[in-house]
Amino acid sequence: MNESSICKVLDRRIQEEDLQCVVHSVFNNSFNVLDHENKLITYLNSNGTMAPNSIKIGQIISFNNLGIKPKMKIIVSQRFTIIEDLNIILIHDEVKIWDGSPNLNFNKENKEKVKAKLYKTGEILSKKGNKEGIFPIIKALDKRILGIDVLLKDEIIMGKEEEFIEDRFIKFIDSYIYNNIDNISQKAKDIVGFGIGLTPSMDDFLSGMMISRVYSYYYLDYPMEKAYGFNNAIVSKIKDKTTRISQEMLIYSSRGEVNDYIRELMVSFLGNASLDYFYSNIDKVMRIGETSGTDILLGIYVGSCILLKEILGGGFND
Repeated sequence: MNESSICKVLDRRIQEEDLQCVVHSVFNNSFNVLDHENKLITYLNSNGTMAPNSIKIGQIISFNNLGIKPKMKIIVSQRFTIIEDLNIILIHDEVKIWDGSPNLNFNKENKEKVKAKLYKTGEILSKKGNKEGIFPIIKALDKRILGIDVLLKDEIIMGKEEEFIEDRFIKFIDSYIYNNIDNISQKAKDIVGFGIGLTPSMDDFLSGMMISRVYSYYYLDYPMEKAYGFNNAIVSKIKDKTTRISQEMLIYSSRGEVNDYIRELMVSFLGNASLDYFYSNIDKVMRIGETSGTDILLGIYVGSCILLKEILGGGFND
C-alpha cells in the first residue's frame, strides 16, 4: 500500500532515524501508534483529513479489517512503515508533504462580515449542534458572555455531571476572559478530561478556544507571542489528566496546529471568503466524530465571542 501524505514535522523525524512504535488504538478509518519517545502518530485512510503528526494512505481501507491490533510492533522509517506482525508494508515514496502550521497569511474580512459570520455560527450550532457533548454546560455562561444567548434558543438542561463541574468551568472561563495567565494553568487542569471518548468533550472545547485565540490575535494585529504564551499556560499542567490522544491534540492546538477542516474554517471565518464556503467548512467541522465537531466549534465560538467583543459592539444583528 502506498501513502499519499505525511506531516512535515513527522517527515523530518524519519529522515533522521527509524521510529520504533507500538499500536495504541485502532478504528476503521484510522489507527494510532506510540513511538519510542512516547509521541503519538496517526495513520489515516483516504477518507481522513490531514492533521498534525499524521500519515494518510491513498486508499479507502478498514484498518480493523486488516487485523491491526493494539500493542503490535511497527517500524516507521524514511521509506516505509512495516507492521511486523502482519507483514504489511506501507510505502513512503512520492508522498505529499503536509504542513500543519497555522495559516496566518490571509486577507482579513471586514468587521461587519466577521460579526455576521459569528452570529451565523451560533445559530447553526443552536439548530444543528450535537447537544450530548459540552453543550449543556454552556448554559452556565448565559449573561456572562455576549452572544451566548444565541446558543440557548432551545431549552438546555444541565445534568448531574455538568452541575458537578459547573463551578470549575466558570472559574476557568473567568480567568480566560480576564487573560489571567497566572492561574489559567490550574483552572484548565481542573476541567481537562471532562466527558467521554478518546478526546473528551471539554478537551475538544478547549482546543477550539485555543485555536480561536491564535487566529483572533492575528486578525486583531495583537502580538502573536502573547497568544501562544497564554495557550501554553493552558496546557502546561494537563499531563496525565486526560487521554493520550487528547493530550497530544491539546498541545498541537495550543500552537495553532489542527487538521485541514478546522484550519480552513478559521481562514474562511476571519478571512475574505464567501458565506457558502464558510458554511461548508462549518459543516465539515461539525461532522468530526460523534460530538467532537460540535464541541470544537463551541470552543471556537465562545473564544471568538470573548476575544472579538469590541467587534461585536452592542450585540449581534439578525
